[in-house]
Amino acid sequence: MVHQSLGQRLSSLRVGQKIGLGYALTLGIAVSGTIAGFGVGRYYQKQAEEQEEHVRNEVELLHRLQSRVLQTRTHQQQLIPLAQYPEKFQDEYAHLLKHKAEIQEIWAELKTFVAEPSTLKYDRHQPRIPAFLQTYDRVPQRYSQELEHRVEQIRNLNLASPTDVEQAQALILEFTNSDLALEFDSISDDLVGLIDKAYQELEVAESLQQQANAVSEKIVAASIGLSVAIAILLALLTSRAIAQPIQALTRVARRSTEESNFELQATVEQDDEIGTLANAFNQLIRAVQQLLHQQKTANEQLENYSQTLESQVELRTQELSDKNTQLQQLLEELQRTQVQMVQSEKMSALGQMVAGVAHEINNPVNFIHGNLNHVQEYAHNLLGLVQLYQNYYPDPAPEIQAEAEDIDMEFIQTDLPKVIDSMKLGTDRIRQIVLSLRNFSRMDEAEFKAVDLHEGIDSTLLILQHRLKDKPERPAIQVIRDYSNLPLIECYPGQINQVFMNILANAIDALEEANVKRTYQELQDNPNQITIRTALIDSKWVRIAISDNGMGMPESVQKRLFDPFFTTKSVGKGTGMGLPISYQIVTEKHRGKLDCFSIPGKGTEFVIQILVQHQIRDAV
Repeated sequence: MVHQSLGQRLSSLRVGQKIGLGYALTLGIAVSGTIAGFGVGRYYQKQAEEQEEHVRNEVELLHRLQSRVLQTRTHQQQLIPLAQYPEKFQDEYAHLLKHKAEIQEIWAELKTFVAEPSTLKYDRHQPRIPAFLQTYDRVPQRYSQELEHRVEQIRNLNLASPTDVEQAQALILEFTNSDLALEFDSISDDLVGLIDKAYQELEVAESLQQQANAVSEKIVAASIGLSVAIAILLALLTSRAIAQPIQALTRVARRSTEESNFELQATVEQDDEIGTLANAFNQLIRAVQQLLHQQKTANEQLENYSQTLESQVELRTQELSDKNTQLQQLLEELQRTQVQMVQSEKMSALGQMVAGVAHEINNPVNFIHGNLNHVQEYAHNLLGLVQLYQNYYPDPAPEIQAEAEDIDMEFIQTDLPKVIDSMKLGTDRIRQIVLSLRNFSRMDEAEFKAVDLHEGIDSTLLILQHRLKDKPERPAIQVIRDYSNLPLIECYPGQINQVFMNILANAIDALEEANVKRTYQELQDNPNQITIRTALIDSKWVRIAISDNGMGMPESVQKRLFDPFFTTKSVGKGTGMGLPISYQIVTEKHRGKLDCFSIPGKGTEFVIQILVQHQIRDAV
């Protein structure tokens, strides 16, 4: 019953409604599959990202703890030879106390980190870390207490005496070889294993994130494939549902005209436009049949009404010819309206432009504009007051007269209102521009848009201008721009600017590092240079090359350049994450390429290649 009812409802639909229903079903499957794919992928990707962030924090804490433990042991061992130098001994011991406090702070952070509840479906922490904390929980405190006790004993000695110096060294040496010191050393040894295990977990988290992306892509691809298959099937069925009744009706019409058999009737199977056309055709056939019957009756009365019958036959024949002509016209019209196609496209947004800058400019401009009216009023009142003084005291004191001539009082009275009026015009213009920018920026809420890469590069150079300008120890770094005529590039502008920032900042660091061994005169003769070249490789790819004439880097450094946490800079100057993040932005976010070419002693060049348009992203 349900199947028959559904079939009746479908057959009663119009041709356009059937086609629209098929497209709606296809698009619904594609959209729902895509949403499901992104939802599942996002869920698992979020789990993997949380695990990766947790493992990175764990690695960072373990590295810091290991570093402070090793530094504490180093400073403690340095106390032995410094026992005969009290001031150096105290300075070294102060460093040791500082590292002891840092160990206690990191130890507390690690305990808090391990005690945090897990929001994931799996255990976030290594099971060995709580055991490690429990095993060595009292060791750092006992170590520092014992060392403080021995240092206190040394302070009671006369370090000016060689005998007391030897006794002090013996006390520290005995502590260095004690079981407590060895147990303190075991902390660093165990941390090595924990750090190795954390890096393994980091690799697992990265693998999970890749798997999440793969699952999302498979679900989206499957839904799109299914929707394409259903669309093809619906197209075939729709074509058959439309073409077969029309072909059957055409055959009946051809037979009726060729054989003059007007007893044929077209089969009416549907209630749509084709069924209506078939009913009209049948009515036409019945009308023709009635005409033929009338013609036959007229022929039987031919003898009595020959002249009248002849005229009637001619009239009826003309009517039949007109009916056949109308039928042929109807058939031709039906053939011209067999196929209907529906296409729709959505324009992609122009992109969000400069809403943030406009917002930041808007507040100070409104402040200035709001106060200009008060400034104008105050200036008008002051100038009026000065005019009253001049009217009632035309002969002021010589000092006042001299000061008025020095400041050119007449010019100020004339020019000050004009200056304020020009300032009001300027602020009005800025407010209009800001308002236009803010209104335009609301047209695009998506981050992915077409932008001018040259504007991003120039903005980045403006931010780094304080590092490029000349300094007492070196001349200014020259920036050579070799820009080609590039089209607008589809990208994430903020992320691409971050890549430019990281590469340019590294280039400046490399030049400053190379300048350490050069004199000011040498830098003037062979100045530091950063060259930026852009070019359109073909209609699909654009190339941005950023090079410097620094020291370059060996091949061993180039191989690890994009590894996380790898850096050649001194402690405190780099995290080792700038280039890995840049590599991820270019290769993963934009499906591009980021390569490094360096020759030791000559310089380094980074080459970025990204697509001009991302057709796959637009299709999705």
